[in-house]
Amino acid sequence: MAQSRIDFSASFTQDSDEVQEMFCEQCDKHEKKYVPAEGFCEECFKFLCGTCLKYHKIYMKSHTIKDKDNMPQDFCLEKCSVHQDELLKFYCQACEKFACTECKTQDHWNCSIMVDHLPALVPGIENSQEIKELNENLDELMKDLDNTEKHVNINMKYVASQETKILDTVMKKKKEILSVFEKHQKDVIQNFEKKVEETLQRLEEEKREKIDKLQEHQNKLEKLLNDEENEIQKKIEIIKKNDKKVLQTIIEETSKMKTNLNSISTELAYHQGTNQRCQLFVAMKKGQKIIDQLKPDADKQCKNNSIHYYKVECKALEQNITNLQDCDKFFTYQEIHEPEVQSTASLDTDIKFTCYSFSSLCLLSENCLLVTNYNASKLIIFKDLSVSTSSYERIDLPSNSPAVAKVDNNKVAVTCPRFGIVRLITFSKCMTVTNTEDIKVGGGCCGVAYSNNKFVVSYTTFPATVKILDMSGKVLKTFDKDQHGKHLFNDPCFVTVSADNTVIYVSDTENNCVIGLNLDGKVKAIYKDDQLKRPHQLTADKSGAVFVCGHLSHNIHQLSSDLTKVKILVGVTSPAGVAYCKTKNRLFASQYADNIKVYDFSMK
Repeated sequence: MAQSRIDFSASFTQDSDEVQEMFCEQCDKHEKKYVPAEGFCEECFKFLCGTCLKYHKIYMKSHTIKDKDNMPQDFCLEKCSVHQDELLKFYCQACEKFACTECKTQDHWNCSIMVDHLPALVPGIENSQEIKELNENLDELMKDLDNTEKHVNINMKYVASQETKILDTVMKKKKEILSVFEKHQKDVIQNFEKKVEETLQRLEEEKREKIDKLQEHQNKLEKLLNDEENEIQKKIEIIKKNDKKVLQTIIEETSKMKTNLNSISTELAYHQGTNQRCQLFVAMKKGQKIIDQLKPDADKQCKNNSIHYYKVECKALEQNITNLQDCDKFFTYQEIHEPEVQSTASLDTDIKFTCYSFSSLCLLSENCLLVTNYNASKLIIFKDLSVSTSSYERIDLPSNSPAVAKVDNNKVAVTCPRFGIVRLITFSKCMTVTNTEDIKVGGGCCGVAYSNNKFVVSYTTFPATVKILDMSGKVLKTFDKDQHGKHLFNDPCFVTVSADNTVIYVSDTENNCVIGLNLDGKVKAIYKDDQLKRPHQLTADKSGAVFVCGHLSHNIHQLSSDLTKVKILVGVTSPAGVAYCKTKNRLFASQYADNIKVYDFSMK
């Protein structure tokens, strides 16, 4: 147990086992050099060399100095941890701390009675009870540490064995658990595969049933379409046969009449050449009599020279499976008065009138044209278009008026959005105003059309709508959403009604499209084309064709009644208004900062 005792003196002598002599503290502190001590000051508790001692005696005459033989031989060479240039010289029994001279002054000034100089405390300490107890405590602590070390070694062995045992247990249980799960997994997969097989078998059966049912529907659909095709073909064949028969009869009759007329012409020419005036006179009278007899027949043949015009429309506009399965009739045959696609337009003489603002058009008769001047709040009246230099008059309107529509041969309706009214203006035969009547229809009104003693008015305020109103302004129907609940319009500036009063056409300037609605508000067709920009006023002719102004695309689009594109009229400058003359088959179009264009339509 010799190792149980620890010699602490090494730490107090800077880890040196050699016997050291004391050095001068002043030289060590201020000169950083080692000089052996020659004496000791009992008041300053300092070891001094001969030189420092000399000066100390001069300046500190009252201090007690002990020479080298009598100075303390027990000393501590360890430096203070706080004041590293000072040696530890004192021990405070009150605080149980070592102190240098600075520490004593700063930290232990109140403990002066209990602070002792180390040399005064150490005589006989090597045989003291305190060191004996310290060695005993060291031995006891060493034994405790030896026992702890033994138990640590035992625990280290147990930790190793315990780890092996636990890991073996975990490994065994892991295999057991995985084995159970693998069995469960195998059972689940087998059951699932069985269900998949059963499901595939069931789906295959359903597939066969579905295919059979679809084939049945397809056969039914094909039969229905074939029957309708055959029915239409038979109807067309009958009409074609009858038309050809009529036309052939006309050809034969006109050929006979032309033969008779050629005979008359030949006979007249012969008698003129022979100077036989009596014979010429007789031939003239006979010829005139024959002409008079042939004239009614010729008029009859001219009148009979008409054929049947017709069109076929498909009812299933939205061709989805639900509509196809629910539909029992796909095509509708409809006779029309004239072919909608066989007319061609040629420019007629323009009307000399320049308008630098938006204008819309309306024809009261074939020779009377009305034009709204939006910015000036005026209605321009061309009384007689048959005169080559048409003059016009102006009447004031309550506010800017975007649209005008014919109500009767002597009455028109204009919209006044600012006041939310439609103004009815009645004219005399000489086109002077005889009466005005304002009908409240609501703010935001823009386009107007008249049909069967009712107004059709469009509204551009949100939500944009088209309404059918009676002559007092009472709303009868409102159209704003389609069958899917989506808004129909964004900016429905203008409206018109088909000649048969069954379709309402709306131009939406923001959506760049034309929408066709039936009188219940159901969408029949929508026209949208890259060459139609900001559509404005639109009109319908007697055959069902629709004309709409492309204000920013500088053109006029001619459409069929189902809004299929027929042709595009170009060469117009920012057209805004358009009106159709049924009697003369003419189209009038207003231009920005230019004359009103007139198109003459004739059959090819």
